[in-house]
Amino acid sequence: MHGTSVENIMFWNGMTSNIIHPGQQLVVASGAGTVQDKPSTWTSQANPVQTVSRSSDRVTELIDYSKTFIGVPYVSAGMSPSGFDCSGFTKYVFAHFNINLPRTAAEQYNVSQAVTTNETKPGDLVAFKTGSYISHVGIYLGGGKFISATSSRGVAIASVSDPYWKEHFFGYARVIPS
Repeated sequence: MHGTSVENIMFWNGMTSNIIHPGQQLVVASGAGTVQDKPSTWTSQANPVQTVSRSSDRVTELIDYSKTFIGVPYVSAGMSPSGFDCSGFTKYVFAHFNINLPRTAAEQYNVSQAVTTNETKPGDLVAFKTGSYISHVGIYLGGGKFISATSSRGVAIASVSDPYWKEHFFGYARVIPS
């Protein structure tokens, strides 16, 4: 199919492998392609991937899954439901959906696609900077809210407009392809 990637198809279908079996049905972006006379012939339409809405069901699943950890305590270098640090939390949540992020907040932001505030969508990373480096990361939920693991509250939801976060805000980055 033109206009999408194997990674997108795997994400939309919750696949852990790129192997497709005969008769297997796949979720594909609405409007991402149209079948012609032969099943193997596809033609792209305008903005094929954008029509996916990033597989809103999968993004909703990711956000809902992240919220199941609210109240889990903060543990320095923690990467499990017994305790998370900020990047351990985001790494763990995205790994559940077969998206492998690096270990640190800065690395996670740097391997993702930076987006403007106006382009931000639920499921994006939100990064914060103290001093000269990115030191905190969370998952944007929409409506100015994000979820992250903090040393004071453990996994919790906060607002990017809260005074502390507003002062340290660095930017948003897209992990899940548009």
